[in-house]
Amino acid sequence: MKKAIIIMIVVLAGIHTSAQILTGIVYDKATKLPVPGVYVYLNGTSFTDATTNSGRYTLSVKQAINTRLVFSHLAYETIIIEDPFMKLPDTIYIEERLNLLSEVTVQSDPFSRKQKMKAFREQFLGQTPAGKSCKILNEDDIHVCFNIALKTLSASSDQPIEIINEYLGYRITFMLADFSAEYLNVTLNPNRIWKAYYLGTSSYEDLAPDDKKITRRRDNTYEVSSQNFFKNLAYDPLFDVDSLKKHTFRIYNRYDRETSVSSVFLIKDTLSLKIIHIAGDNENTNPDNPLLWITVSNRNSEYPASLFYSRISFFTDALLVDKYGNIDQIDKVVFSGQMGFSRAGDMLPLNYEPGNLKF
Repeated sequence: MKKAIIIMIVVLAGIHTSAQILTGIVYDKATKLPVPGVYVYLNGTSFTDATTNSGRYTLSVKQAINTRLVFSHLAYETIIIEDPFMKLPDTIYIEERLNLLSEVTVQSDPFSRKQKMKAFREQFLGQTPAGKSCKILNEDDIHVCFNIALKTLSASSDQPIEIINEYLGYRITFMLADFSAEYLNVTLNPNRIWKAYYLGTSSYEDLAPDDKKITRRRDNTYEVSSQNFFKNLAYDPLFDVDSLKKHTFRIYNRYDRETSVSSVFLIKDTLSLKIIHIAGDNENTNPDNPLLWITVSNRNSEYPASLFYSRISFFTDALLVDKYGNIDQIDKVVFSGQMGFSRAGDMLPLNYEPGNLKF
């Protein structure tokens, strides 16, 4: 059986400044009047605000993050600013959303809505303890269908999906832009999944800021994450083969031999970010093949006897990394194994900082 490859694409923009306050005013494009109650958030983070009666919003950000700024309101079209730390207009104009009924195409398939929603939860939220703990508060807003010819489950929602993650202690608001799960045959069996993909914007509300048990769970989730790997890779000057013993990570090349960071990456400063140059395969002339792939092993402190393996494939020769470990060009980096197995239920805010891990 082929191994499942889970791909999550979140488009991130490069940023070039450090800590600052993001602020401005939101106006109705037609009336030129300020719009109160617009939900403003940095995608994938816990930095959120809502516009006041004068249309003003303010986000105080500790340090710049590789992400986008989102303006959301049920009565207006969503606005996304790709690089808010580089160029953020003082005024944002939003257009009223057209009140069109959603077009629902009914097609015959062998699965009930209950079965399809169960499969959606499995592939969107995941089947880990965190994923299984998640509860979707507005499942009736989600449309699911299965295409027999393509062996694919798809889902959409006109409303933000509201999720309670009891295991990690977050309330997540997820605006789903796209979702598909492709199976090896006409089935919803999770063991027959080939690949899954979801795209959207999200914000986080911390429901358990002082819960030590949940903090420990978050830290253990963070420890095996791509965020932690890239943060150590880019910002720890000792992160090389001779000092990897102080980390839980090990890096292996395509021949399964442990290798040094310097043999595959060149890391440089660029203002508040780090840029990672990737030494690819000089013999690779096929753009469909990765420039470089490595295997990363990690021993989780919660389960010291367990080794977790991930494969990271790079389809770009350079990446920007912020101080939280978030990378740009995430659509050109493919994770499989432990890091690729994570779904929305295992995701932490992009601005997450571990409470128990030392860095």
